[in-house]
Amino acid sequence: MWQFARANNYTIVSLDADFVEMATLLGHPPKVIWLRQGNRPTAAVEVLLRNHAELISTFDSGSVACLEIY
Repeated sequence: MWQFARANNYTIVSLDADFVEMATLLGHPPKVIWLRQGNRPTAAVEVLLRNHAELISTFDSGSVACLEIY
């Protein structure tokens, strides 16, 4: 998944800290958005992402590899 995201310039959105560790060790791309909400229904994740859309947009164009969203 990491290599596919890197090759296609995707951002990985995950609840898993393993992707954060990979971003720290390997750098980006891909960038990682780490959702710190635990397991939630898809609708709740959608609301979380929409509520942080502006922050995500600036993260996408910056040099930071990982964004944590609470």
